[in-house]
Amino acid sequence: MAKYFKNVKSFEDLKKQFRTLLKANHPDNGGDAEKMKEINVEYDALFPIWKNRTEQTTGEVINETADSTRKQFYTMNGWEGSNHDWNRSLKEVAQIVRAYVKEKYPTYKFSVRTSYASMCQELHVELKESPIEIYKTADELDEDDKNEFFRKANRNNYWALNSWTDEEFKAEYNRITAEHGNFYKILNEVTKSVIEDVDSFVKSYNYSDCDGMIDYFDVDFYYFGCAQNNGQNIKIVAKTARIKSKSTAPAEQKKATENKKPEPEKLEQKSGYTYKITKGEDTRDGSELWVVRIVENLDKAAYIAENKAMKERGGYYSKFKHGFIFRFDPSEVLTA
Repeated sequence: MAKYFKNVKSFEDLKKQFRTLLKANHPDNGGDAEKMKEINVEYDALFPIWKNRTEQTTGEVINETADSTRKQFYTMNGWEGSNHDWNRSLKEVAQIVRAYVKEKYPTYKFSVRTSYASMCQELHVELKESPIEIYKTADELDEDDKNEFFRKANRNNYWALNSWTDEEFKAEYNRITAEHGNFYKILNEVTKSVIEDVDSFVKSYNYSDCDGMIDYFDVDFYYFGCAQNNGQNIKIVAKTARIKSKSTAPAEQKKATENKKPEPEKLEQKSGYTYKITKGEDTRDGSELWVVRIVENLDKAAYIAENKAMKERGGYYSKFKHGFIFRFDPSEVLTA
């Protein structure tokens, strides 16, 4: 009978319980080393049982081991992004990020590039252009904004008042930002949300186990954020999203749009794959689109082949939608 793992319901539940026990009992967090050893032994015994049970039930092959998951959970906060894969190159991550920002933020302009040194590699994602103003005006500042601005200005000896009214504060804010640059301005909420979303997406592909207090840095790649120096170099370029043609299918496939059939929940195809088709709407311009997802799990070679086939059929893969996008009903071309 298990001493530490109670009422395990699934393979995922086993790993979840291990993460909880690790946080509570690891010596780095003030736990007991001997107790942690017992938990590890129990986890090592239960892991293959639940792994095999899950493989038999689902038919999927699980490549995880007890040791690999233990490594993934080893620190209290965790340091391996949800999308991280040691087999994925930095160049591939950069391509994924480019596709993501291009599709999700079509009116913004980002620069995505990689750099390499003998002992490290870096991913640089920079927000270069925004279609709207990125900073708040003095009238839009809330109390937290004012405190943030005051700390930065006072730390650099630019603040000149001992006491002030609201109007005097606004005047000082305008003076300092005009004389010393955008570094002292406060980003507005829309811009913050874009930056936070892109940064979070990039970090989900990284591995990072660092401790600045002891100069210990272990990362898959270094990343410094897409709006460094408070966005000082971001240009305001007003633009609207480009509306794609509603009919981008090859000529011989356009007849598929003439007599639309109800979208099936699943659609068998001669390759042996099962496609799930969902009709939706492009949030940028309101045009119709269809998202095709493959039910089966594909290895890398199969995905490359299927991606090529989907392009020939008139679709393209969307990392944001996690499926292939068509601007016409693809039911017929997928069964042809």
